[in-house]
Amino acid sequence: TFLLSAIWHGVYPGYYLTFLTGILMTLAARNLRNNLRHHFLGSPHIKSGYDAVTWLVTQMAISYTVVPFVLLSVKPSLKFYSSWYYCLHVACIAILLTMPARSSQKGCKGQELLQPTWVKKLDKEEEKLSARDSCSATNNNCRQKQETTWRHPTLKH
Repeated sequence: TFLLSAIWHGVYPGYYLTFLTGILMTLAARNLRNNLRHHFLGSPHIKSGYDAVTWLVTQMAISYTVVPFVLLSVKPSLKFYSSWYYCLHVACIAILLTMPARSSQKGCKGQELLQPTWVKKLDKEEEKLSARDSCSATNNNCRQKQETTWRHPTLKH
């Protein structure tokens, strides 16, 4: 979607630098969140601190990322990034290379615990119905084979 947005905005190279940097930032941010966030969920105060720090870092990262969008050309954009020593680019690459990529599926398991009981009951009923349907389909296949061999004795194996 970042590249599509760059194409949509036009042919200025600053747009492409912004959206390519955005891809890198997004991947690194997801990786950090999936690896670290669960450590800060124990206490509401610690979670609030985590939320405040991540909000601040996000604002800085967005400001850093969109500079080429405003400057539009490559040379001033690279001059800006070099004045910052490409620090966020380097940090993102380091995060992606050193932290294991984890799925955010752990959060889904935690949300399953928060589901109302009626949702859990519906899920169990659906599982029972699908298991029954698969058994009846299997039985139906067995009956069809029996009927075929009864009608056509030459097809017996």
